Amino acid sequence: MTEKILIIAFCLIMSILFSLNFNSKWNDKIFEKVRNRNLTWYWFRVFKIKETKENYIRMQKALSIFVISI
Repeated sequence: MTEKILIIAFCLIMSILFSLNFNSKWNDKIFEKVRNRNLTWYWFRVFKIKETKENYIRMQKALSIFVISI
């Protein structure tokens, strides 16, 4: 029984955390923190996608939708 409660709590926390990516202020703050890190743009270079703020936020939202749906 406690395992189910822990799993449900974990899922709720992850859903709430990933839902923050749909808030524009949150996205702006996160982008400002990670924009100069080399690892941030790795997959953009692999798939030859422009390294812009709009593409980063779009990728972040798509990843959030994927994680929340799981």
